[in-house]
Amino acid sequence: MSEEREITAKFLVEDLQSGWDEKAMPSELTARLLIGARTDLGRVRENNEDKFEFYIPSGPAAQGAKGSLVAVADGMGGHAAGQIASELGLKTLIQRYFADTHADVPGALRMAVREANAVVYDTASIPGRDGMGTTLTAAVVRGPRLYVAQVGDSRLYLLHGEVLEQVTEDHSWVAEQVRRGLLTEDEAQYSPFRNVITRSLGNQPEVEPDIIEREVCVGDVLLLCSDGLSGVVQREEMEEALLSQGPSEACQSLVDLALERGGPDNATVLVARIEEMLSVAAGESVTVPPACAAEPAQPEQRSTSKEGKKRRGWFHRDE
Repeated sequence: MSEEREITAKFLVEDLQSGWDEKAMPSELTARLLIGARTDLGRVRENNEDKFEFYIPSGPAAQGAKGSLVAVADGMGGHAAGQIASELGLKTLIQRYFADTHADVPGALRMAVREANAVVYDTASIPGRDGMGTTLTAAVVRGPRLYVAQVGDSRLYLLHGEVLEQVTEDHSWVAEQVRRGLLTEDEAQYSPFRNVITRSLGNQPEVEPDIIEREVCVGDVLLLCSDGLSGVVQREEMEEALLSQGPSEACQSLVDLALERGGPDNATVLVARIEEMLSVAAGESVTVPPACAAEPAQPEQRSTSKEGKKRRGWFHRDE
């Protein structure tokens, strides 16, 4: 492969949605999001390999078909390699997802993750990029449905009412030992293997993401973060920040808290609050009451293939 090859992802807005026939798109509810985000180098690292992205398509029909996408990635590989991996992964994900003209969100999201993995894996063959990879936590909100794609140990939490729940599961060695009952949470926190990632974009030719589906309501809040935040800030502290502050303020205070505790890693957080639901009818949008606001969150649905689990490799995050 030529060393002159482009190693950053082009991001052309005009290419997205270019093949859509909006009349063929389903007419349904759309969710209006209020988004805040912050990423910080931390107090130890020399460069920031974390990255966040979000994309909200214009037009109610487009939003009704594909929803709005938010995502966080934590690059690995050292120096500039991890930064390139997280950028490539997120931009490729957004391009592939919104270029898909079908309204099958889980299918389009899964395929976009696989293609993002292929791009990062292919780029890792460039001299100096060997071993690069990235975590990926992405969420699509389409009306009252939340779709999450998970690879690695970045996380997505959902605040429903006054309770913050961790929706995703970490793809890490210590997390798997905890799930099997072989380690306690405290033991996992201090394990010398806590940085071993069992699934990531770019580590293997193919990857199978967890795809999780949930119901969401007006007032619900999504929090996506890298392990630079979740590793030093407790869930209860995240919950308190989301309940007492808006998205931007919560992001600022949570990252500040991570820095106060030593900032041992890059710390990134993205918060998206569902402000209202809109109905797409005759080309017009009208506010829909949050009928499900008092309903409990529905049990999650996870999808992971056995074949994908067999392919996954282990990746040791830099100390």
